[in-house]
Amino acid sequence: MKIGILTRPPDLSDYIAEIFTTWGLRAYNRILQEQIKTLDPASTPVLVCPAAERDDRTHEDLIGYARRGGTVVTFLPGDILADAAGLVYQGARAAPLRLRPVRYPAAGVSGEDFPVVGETGHYIEEPEAGAGIAYLYRPDAFEGESVGIIESPYGKGRILAFAFDLPECVFTLRQGDPRQVERAVGGNVRADSIGIDLGPADSGLIPFADLLARWLVELVCRFVPAPVPLLWHLPGEASAIVLYSGDEDGAEISATEQEFREVTEAGARMNLYIIPIGTDSTLADVQRYRQNHDVGPHPNLRAQDGRPIAERVAEFERQIRLFEEMYGFRPKSVRNHCLSWAGYMEMVEVQARLGIRMDANYLCSAYMRDRCSSPYHLRGAALPMRFCHPDGRLIDVLQQHTHLSDDVWFQENAPKSFHYSPEMYGALAERILDDSAARFHVPYGVILHPGNWVRYSREHGLVLLEKAVERNIPVWSYDQWCDFWLLRDQWCVERLSWQDQTLRFTAAGAPDDGNLRWLIPGEYGGRALKEVRVDGRPAPFKIVKRFRQDFAQVALGDGVDSCNIAAVYS
Repeated sequence: MKIGILTRPPDLSDYIAEIFTTWGLRAYNRILQEQIKTLDPASTPVLVCPAAERDDRTHEDLIGYARRGGTVVTFLPGDILADAAGLVYQGARAAPLRLRPVRYPAAGVSGEDFPVVGETGHYIEEPEAGAGIAYLYRPDAFEGESVGIIESPYGKGRILAFAFDLPECVFTLRQGDPRQVERAVGGNVRADSIGIDLGPADSGLIPFADLLARWLVELVCRFVPAPVPLLWHLPGEASAIVLYSGDEDGAEISATEQEFREVTEAGARMNLYIIPIGTDSTLADVQRYRQNHDVGPHPNLRAQDGRPIAERVAEFERQIRLFEEMYGFRPKSVRNHCLSWAGYMEMVEVQARLGIRMDANYLCSAYMRDRCSSPYHLRGAALPMRFCHPDGRLIDVLQQHTHLSDDVWFQENAPKSFHYSPEMYGALAERILDDSAARFHVPYGVILHPGNWVRYSREHGLVLLEKAVERNIPVWSYDQWCDFWLLRDQWCVERLSWQDQTLRFTAAGAPDDGNLRWLIPGEYGGRALKEVRVDGRPAPFKIVKRFRQDFAQVALGDGVDSCNIAAVYS
């Protein structure tokens, strides 16, 4: 038994798979269009269909699958599927909009609404339509609302219809608007300069893009007639994580070493990003840094401000290659000086070609365009996901957002700064970490420059480290996080069955480093989980609450590259 993803490129089927993989849903198969007609709902209980132009016969095959007992998940349904779901298309709705859930509480959300961008339809519900799950409205005016998601019974199954393209919405929120790639701020085109307009800044305290993707996973799992195991997306038993970094930016080596020393004393690890065309850090220095921390390139493209995209991208590549020549290793992650960017996916393609696995250039802010300091403002993103072209092609580089930069939050006597004192930041950090640990379970990424550390941000940084330690939240470097994510990414569920109140599944992947955990629902169908066996042997498990639900957290162990798990309910 597995979830199906209908695949017929060019579409966003790969990005739907990326959403599932990100949130730990590994039991899915690709389904080709010609397979729909004979698809068995017993083995594929849910079929997720990317928004795409499809002929009438395909729509009829999808309706036939629902009639046989399957759940069809469709985005921007055409006339035939819309009619089957009890909807009538009335034209397009102009974004940005807000999505207001009314049934099936969304993970991590407590009264907040989701920003929705991209293509959106105005559908009205027929009198005999199914149940509305969420509704769309304009955030800046009252003009009524329209259905956003509807669940409609059909035959022995159902149709779950979205009035917008959720996968496109998620990657546009995370990556920005490709139509605004050359919008400079202060002379510099930054990665956060291309953020799409969301309307009022009302959602910046929740990672809305990530949680919207998570809600899709939850809705899909709801219609699988079995408890669905998920691969936990944080290391070990962590409920949240801090990703810590600093940009050298010409700081004296003594400042770098002071920050390194104090971060180490707090039991943490950090990344240092070095500009290769002006640093004082020698090969010997970097070798010493890397004993306890991680180092990556910090290309400085400011001299190319206003130059053609191709020239800036070429200089970006040149500086990464120079970094490799200077220090003798291939970096895993990169962040540009002043977060300079060029084009839309051009720099990401270069990173993929050079073996960079994680990009840290996206700051969740509308830098120098508004005064909202919420950690997830504009992007609503925190988990790493692969970059996606608008046509659905993935790039094998993880996009990891950052949520705080000390010069923007703490710098005194600077018009761009929010001027937060250490005491005030302590109160904010408590909310951010507590929300992440209890509601969101996502990374909180920070930049604390060594030069700023010794001038004004040390107290703030120590407050953050202290509050993370108090909450048992690990503090990792971006490279450390990248390694964990790439290892986790190789695991998939090969078989899954549900019989005699027992869930059985087989999974395989890269050798576990001891940080991977499977989450198995602690209750299903009114029955509680009583026993877990791994490879035939009873296995200890711990019940944890994640996203308002009890899960058994099951560890595998160092070096394990496959497992057979049985979970018994009674």
